[in-house]
Amino acid sequence: MARPTLSPTGIRTDLVARLRGRTAAGDRVFDSRRVNYEAEELPAITVTTLGGTDDRWSIGTLLVKHTERLAIVGDVTGEDEATLAAALDTLESQILDAVAGDPEWVGAFDAVEKVDSAKKLDDSTADLLGHVAVVVEVHYAVQYAPSVEPADLDSVWVSTSTTDPAVANVSDRPLLDTPGTKTEG
Repeated sequence: MARPTLSPTGIRTDLVARLRGRTAAGDRVFDSRRVNYEAEELPAITVTTLGGTDDRWSIGTLLVKHTERLAIVGDVTGEDEATLAAALDTLESQILDAVAGDPEWVGAFDAVEKVDSAKKLDDSTADLLGHVAVVVEVHYAVQYAPSVEPADLDSVWVSTSTTDPAVANVSDRPLLDTPGTKTEG
């Protein structure tokens, strides 16, 4: 599989493709679609973008370090609490293996700073449902296009005046030998 395009949408789309068929969710891996699944539709995974930040590397540059946070949320069901807990553990392990365990994916970024996960049981329905959330934080460089092109350099002005004349040797003398002149010194 190719490296992801370094943009929030590109990374999210790539994660969906990497997770499809590599977890218990099979092909039920969705991009930014969060719905209340029926128990018979589970397991399923949704990949969403949580947001990003830009930090300039230096003042005046258009090059920034972009940090993007993505959430991979897996939903599972079980016949009893032990089965549900095992299904959550399995899905979490499969997600981490497919993402953090993939050297090509990790290598596409300047850094994969954090990979956090959490699991919880959903007691709001009659079915035994559980959720595992894996949050991934990636860093990569972004160069923004200038809104105004810089003007061409017309000329350069160089001052040769000394900043401290009391200690400077400011005697008149040619600095370079040119044909027909003699260097004094």
